Amino acid sequence: MQIGDWSATPILNDLYQEIRDKGLETNLAELESYGFTVVEGAFDPETTVALRARIIEIAEEVNGRVFDLDNQEEGTTPDGSPSDVALIYYLLYKDPIFKQAVTNDKSLPLITYLLGEQCVLSSLTCHLKGPGGPGLALHTDNGFGLPEPYPPYAMVANCNYALTDYTEKGGCFAVVPGSHRMCRQPRGPENVIVEEGRFKHVIPVEVPAGSAIIWHGNTWHGSFPRKIPGLRINLSTFYCRESLRPQEDYVGNAPDGFLDPEKEERLARLLGNELVYSWKDEGPVKLYQRFMTKGVPSLPTWYA
Repeated sequence: MQIGDWSATPILNDLYQEIRDKGLETNLAELESYGFTVVEGAFDPETTVALRARIIEIAEEVNGRVFDLDNQEEGTTPDGSPSDVALIYYLLYKDPIFKQAVTNDKSLPLITYLLGEQCVLSSLTCHLKGPGGPGLALHTDNGFGLPEPYPPYAMVANCNYALTDYTEKGGCFAVVPGSHRMCRQPRGPENVIVEEGRFKHVIPVEVPAGSAIIWHGNTWHGSFPRKIPGLRINLSTFYCRESLRPQEDYVGNAPDGFLDPEKEERLARLLGNELVYSWKDEGPVKLYQRFMTKGVPSLPTWYA
C-alpha cells in the first residue's frame, strides 16, 4: 500500500518508508515474527577487512598477546581452564572507522523501528572467539535489573556484525526463533547450546562476513563453541531506549560534603554511586564485584 502522511503515526510513516526504500521490509517482518533477522552485505568486503584488522590490533594491545586470524589455537586462563573469548570493550572512540557500525544505513532503520528514533548507543564491543571453551549459554539482552516478565516491545536491541564467516563449527551465533514472545530469560535446560542436552529449538545462524544479525532484546541467543583453529570476530552494536537513562545527571555530581558515606549509603546508591553500568575499557568489573560480595562465585549463565 502507499504510505501516507498519517497523523496517527507521524514518526512511523517516514521510518517505514525508509525501510521500504532500502529493501528491508522482509527483514522487518522477520524481526516481528522470529525476533531476529540477517542483513547480508551490511558492510562491503573492504570495510569488513578493515574493521577486522583494526579490532585484532586493539585486541593485541589490550591483551598483550598475538592473535592469529586463521590459525589461532586453544588458549587457557591463568587457572588452566579453556579460554575461547577475548572481550574488547568501549571501541567507539578507539578509531573513527567504528562510526560506520553505529550509523549503518542497513541496520539502523531496523534498530530504530524496535527502539524509537531517540534510542541511544549502549555499548560497542567485540567478542573475539578462538577455539576452546563451552560457548555462550542462551540468554536475553535485557540483562541486569529488568524484572520479568519483560514488556513485549523491545527495551534494548542488538546488531551483531559478523566480521568473519559464521559457521556452527566456527562458533557462530545461536538463537531460538520466536523466543522474544516468551518475555523472560531461558531457564534450566532451555539455555543449553552444546551437543549434550542442547535445547531442541536452538538453531545456528550461519552467515558470510559483512552480514548484520539484528535481534529484539527479548530474543534468546548465545553462541556455539568454536571447534576449529582461527578466530571468529564480531562487532556487537548494542542500543537501548532513552527512557532507561535517568532524567537528571547525579552520578559523580554531588557537591563536596553533601553525602555522608557512612550514614547515607542508601541515598548514595539512589544517586548512582554504585551503578554497574557506564564502563569503559575495564568492562563490567563492578558487575562481577557486586555478585562476588553477595556470595555468587560468577555471573549468572544468562549474563556471562
